[in-house]
Amino acid sequence: MRAKNTIWKTPGFLIRRLQQIQVAVFLSECQEEKITPIQWGILTIVTDFPNSGHIEISEELGLDRSNVANVVTRLVDRGLLSRITNKEDRRRKSINVTEEGLEIMKKVRAKARRAQDKVLGPLEESEREIFMELLGRLVRENNHLGRTVLQL
Repeated sequence: MRAKNTIWKTPGFLIRRLQQIQVAVFLSECQEEKITPIQWGILTIVTDFPNSGHIEISEELGLDRSNVANVVTRLVDRGLLSRITNKEDRRRKSINVTEEGLEIMKKVRAKARRAQDKVLGPLEESEREIFMELLGRLVRENNHLGRTVLQL
């Protein structure tokens, strides 16, 4: 019956379903560390770009600023991030990964990779490269249509 259902032939539905699967696999792999994909994304950005602010993280991940602020607060409360108020502009916060955050990053890095490999597992290596290239192109070319525009 599903093969005849038109919803299974629409890219939006299939993209959303694959994203649900990816999140489920990621959460399963990283359950011990209690890290969500959004938390992992924020930890990765702040590790790569120390002293980031909420705006930079929001733009880099395509997330709403208030959502970023809420997740950052939870990560600060867990001791994985630190947040320091800028002395010249008290509205600006510098966010950095703590030592504990770096330890979690080490543990989760391989697990996140394993989750990605699990989801892409049905594809041959050459197909994975093509899939990622096409997916990247779709994101770049349609970026301006999103509610939050990524800084590509």
